[in-house]
Amino acid sequence: MNRRDVLQLLSSAGLATIAPLGSSARAQTAGRRYFVFVNAGGGWDPTSLCDPKGDAERADGRGPVNHFFASDIRRVGQGDIRYAPFPAPELATSTLRDDNPISGYDDFFQAVGPELLIINGIDTETNNHETGSRTVWSGSDQQTQPALAALIAQAHAPSSPLAFISNGGYDYTDGLIAPTRVSGTGIFRDLSYPNRSNTNDDADLSNEQSFFLPDAIDAVIADARARRMQNLIARSALPQRRAAANALFTVQGGGGNLNQLVEYLPSSVSAGLRGQAEIAVAAFQADVAVCANLTSGGFDTHGNHDRDATYRMAVLIDGVHHLWRSIGDAGLADRTTVLVGSDFGRTPFYNDGNGKDHWNATSLMAFGAGVVGGRVVGGTDEHFVEQRIDPQSLRPSEGNDAIRLTFAHVHRAARRLAGIDNDAIARTYPLFAEDLPIFG
Repeated sequence: MNRRDVLQLLSSAGLATIAPLGSSARAQTAGRRYFVFVNAGGGWDPTSLCDPKGDAERADGRGPVNHFFASDIRRVGQGDIRYAPFPAPELATSTLRDDNPISGYDDFFQAVGPELLIINGIDTETNNHETGSRTVWSGSDQQTQPALAALIAQAHAPSSPLAFISNGGYDYTDGLIAPTRVSGTGIFRDLSYPNRSNTNDDADLSNEQSFFLPDAIDAVIADARARRMQNLIARSALPQRRAAANALFTVQGGGGNLNQLVEYLPSSVSAGLRGQAEIAVAAFQADVAVCANLTSGGFDTHGNHDRDATYRMAVLIDGVHHLWRSIGDAGLADRTTVLVGSDFGRTPFYNDGNGKDHWNATSLMAFGAGVVGGRVVGGTDEHFVEQRIDPQSLRPSEGNDAIRLTFAHVHRAARRLAGIDNDAIARTYPLFAEDLPIFG
């Protein structure tokens, strides 16, 4: 039985990622790399973000690509990075809610732009949500293709308690490693302190009255753990949640990693994408995870595109910026790589409902460890149609050697970036594309 078969067997039993790490193991992972994959669910519009076009009329009479002035498109310094002037001032007050503090993209792009790689004009080769999500986050449309996050986790942290944390998006693992679905912090707090006398007790953990008395403490704790496990399973109606509860309980039984995770969590976790980011960073700090899927939805804007995309894009960029600030505050910026993408793009024209429909061309944004930033590779024409690129310069080209950029190219480069291009298991999921120096 090879390693992949063993991992699949363990995963099916809920055991693939539950071996606890002791202090010596943590000491050996001082230089560990971390990866965050941020999914804009539903199919975003890069022309409203990092591949802006403006309001020039189309030659085919189908109207402009965007409703903002081309002259208002912003630029990062004197470089190639351009971004849309969204949210538009006339839309901001009517569409942005109080819980969304961002008033535009300027803060993010001006702060992160020098570190940012934008890959434009990637052909997803589909306009189907399921296929698009799988292609973007695995590099292949094959249903057996695991997410890049799963390949990284099984290669670099097969024994980490929560190697791959997922908040949704494409997290298929093909049995290589068990993803942990995280919807909040309560499960961490419950399992990290099983000897609390009240499972609903939110009192200060330093208050000894919140815990069982030390008489026969071992037996009490064992009983508390067993009862807590049964309660968690009973509350988890979905099989995936039950499996996650089992895995987390087993981890806690053998080590204190989850206690450390709880200590790194903020006292009050933010809502939405910001909160997902905070949990992921805490898991990295505690060294119980190496990959995390974050997700923000609502991008399938078949109607009222400008109104809805304005708000959703603002939420997304606010969350991504918060993620990067949190990573920096944790001292992990030189060890963490972030990729931001979506199922596919949206049409370069508006439909009769002022919406935009599915389109195969899209973009990916990347920054952090190993990424040479301040660059744009690939490209689209004025009608948001993907352009062929020179395989050396990665810029649009009409030369005989020019190629069509796909996510297979992106993932070949991403595997090399993650150090898994020669991993035995990763090689069993081949990517049929040229090897391009996309990330630098």
